[in-house]
Amino acid sequence: MRYILFFLCFSQICFAQKKPLQYVNPFIGSAPSSTESAQKHSEAGSELKGQIVPAIGVPQGMTTWTPQTRATELKCIPPFYYNDTKIQGFRGTHWMNGSCVQDYGSLTIMPLSGKLKVNPTERASSFNRKQEIAGPSYYSVTLTEAKVKAEMTATCRASILKFGFQTNKDNFILIEPNSDEGEGFVEIHPEKKEIVGYNPVHRIYQGSGKPAGFSGYFVIQFDKAFEASGTWQNNDIKWNSLTSKGDGKKQSLGAFVKFAGNMVKVRVGTSFSSLEGARKNLETEIPDWNFDKVKAQSEMAWKKALGKIKVQGSEDDKVLFYSALYHSKLTPRVFSDADGTYPGFADDENFYKAKGFSYYEDYNLWDTYRAVHPLHNLLEPKISSDMMESLVKKAEQGGWMPIFPCWNQYTAAMIGDHAIAAIGDAYIKGIKGIDIHKAYQYMQKNAFEVNSDPKSYEEGKGEGHWRPI
Repeated sequence: MRYILFFLCFSQICFAQKKPLQYVNPFIGSAPSSTESAQKHSEAGSELKGQIVPAIGVPQGMTTWTPQTRATELKCIPPFYYNDTKIQGFRGTHWMNGSCVQDYGSLTIMPLSGKLKVNPTERASSFNRKQEIAGPSYYSVTLTEAKVKAEMTATCRASILKFGFQTNKDNFILIEPNSDEGEGFVEIHPEKKEIVGYNPVHRIYQGSGKPAGFSGYFVIQFDKAFEASGTWQNNDIKWNSLTSKGDGKKQSLGAFVKFAGNMVKVRVGTSFSSLEGARKNLETEIPDWNFDKVKAQSEMAWKKALGKIKVQGSEDDKVLFYSALYHSKLTPRVFSDADGTYPGFADDENFYKAKGFSYYEDYNLWDTYRAVHPLHNLLEPKISSDMMESLVKKAEQGGWMPIFPCWNQYTAAMIGDHAIAAIGDAYIKGIKGIDIHKAYQYMQKNAFEVNSDPKSYEEGKGEGHWRPI
């Protein structure tokens, strides 16, 4: 009997079913597609742009992290393509997966050894895809030319990275704010072992090129003192320079630090409100240098989110299902700091505190009102409540219910007022915590009032049924 029990227990251990997290493939959707649907519906009959990047972090995270293969904040060009063969760095990104938009407020961190190279194409390093590990909570790769093993994991508003240098040559880490207009800023504080900076955000679609009214702020801390440091603009490297600021002429810029030793840890705090907000977010979410602890926290968040649905089917079916479920939990993203601070919506230049809820942004509602938001209502009622209440706050601050708010601004590229459908579905399903009276006030305004100001109507304020696609 003992042998039978031992065999049963051993069998259960050996053949235990994989957990939902283990089925997620973050690369799905990041390579060119040859399916009939992609050929039929994509631009020029070919799907050359996957529009999906592997997003490392936690569900609905403010900032997720991805290997960068393209140095871009350009429309419809994501920072990662699976078929690219070189990595230019590791990006704290706000890319909206699956959309033809653009990254914004992002920063890139690149480790390298030997000669200092700041140009993204020149500094890029090849890697062995077979040695790459990618999941929702952890990413690891060895950069061949850079001779560095890189690892990263993240919380909602902060991240921690490890760089294991495999050579005794000069070891560098580069920091680059990816400003699409060349308006980024970096400042080095050697005494604090710290680099801070920001990347001003600009709008696309309606209001294209105009300032969005906020920046992507970052505070980066290192666990080792700097041997040397400097900054660059374009390819002009300035040793011992402590600051670099773009003048809007689309130049690249950044900072670099030189280290002794073979292992460097990096902590990054991000915010859309201020540098101080980024620092507080870092102190709140990653107060020490315990990489494994942060990784475990991220894993637990994903296990909780993905484990709410159990499916039956083939192993391939489960990969597709849980990868899709993972993608459904990337946007809208948390936009408020750990203390609730967030910048006012659209033209509102004030800062607000989200009390009792998290403020969300980046709603591609022209698609997600059909399935993603109804799914949130079933699986994540509190998150759904916060998302809907965030729409109400945007309406209060901007004067009209937004159609699909992105980069904390109105947009009007699609027809319809799908926020009405999303809020209505949440209310019908019993989602609490929404100021439904104010919600109805602005839903009714959108439906029955005409915005007589052509300029603001064109930029997304008002009823949307008659907008051109």
